[in-house]
Amino acid sequence: MSKLTIFDLQRFALHDGPGIRTTVFLKGCPLDCIWCHNPESKSMAPQLGFLAKNCTGCGRCAAVCKEKVHFIGNTREHKVAFEKCRGMRSCVKACPGHALKLYGEEKAPEEILEIVRKDRDFYERSGGGLTVSGGEPMMQFEGLKELLNKAKKEGFHVCLDTCGQAAEKQYREISEVVDIFLFDYKLTDPEAHRRYTGVGNERILENLKMLCETGQDVYLRCPIIPGINDNEEHYRAIAELSRKYQKIRKVNLMMYHDMAKGKAQQIGKNYGLKGSPDDRRSKKKGNLPEGGGTWMPGSGRKLTRKVH
Repeated sequence: MSKLTIFDLQRFALHDGPGIRTTVFLKGCPLDCIWCHNPESKSMAPQLGFLAKNCTGCGRCAAVCKEKVHFIGNTREHKVAFEKCRGMRSCVKACPGHALKLYGEEKAPEEILEIVRKDRDFYERSGGGLTVSGGEPMMQFEGLKELLNKAKKEGFHVCLDTCGQAAEKQYREISEVVDIFLFDYKLTDPEAHRRYTGVGNERILENLKMLCETGQDVYLRCPIIPGINDNEEHYRAIAELSRKYQKIRKVNLMMYHDMAKGKAQQIGKNYGLKGSPDDRRSKKKGNLPEGGGTWMPGSGRKLTRKVH
């Protein structure tokens, strides 16, 4: 039986597809977006998180950790050698203040479905179901495929959140058990895409085309990052894609926030994007809207953004 490494599981999710959903977040991603909202998702390996404000300096973590990850000084200052952590969880269990957390837990598809089944009534009443997100779920393809097949056999509505950077063959293999692909579209210019995410967007666009042309329903999810992709070229490209592919049922504009900055610090990483959202908006010439939104192609609503 396959195992999946997850870093979060959220019940009663409202923004990951239609209706009330349970969203499972898998670790691992082939992209390295500098604005990533889930920096704890990038690595496949378990990662230690340290919330300094909850630490009392009691030293129990240092006492049980064989890898010498924790050092408590005379002033009770807690220093963490994140690179030494092997994910043994002993320090997490010993911490009385919940200052430590391990991002990355192995679960079999059946264990995940046991949780999903608890809210079946809510799915049926709201048109919801199961969403698998990440990271990039396709990084754990065999376990993902098993989970999706089991979920579909039990009649659950299934959404898959993907960045599009996986093998076409894999998307085709699971297409019959996915009701909606929540497909990320981050940047229009391929060189800018490579600069800000670590990869070009050629394969991503090819996979989007394939999914749409083979009849898969797609929600296009577009993170709007001040100073990076909030420009006329990108907005026009989003609108053009929605006109080009009839299977793009919705376009979600997802506004940037910097909550991930704190999460990056918790796992000992530097956050790639500098400045607050307000700072970044004030430095650009355009006029970025305050909130995100959803545009439904064919509804008569225009995708509009004021650009100077």
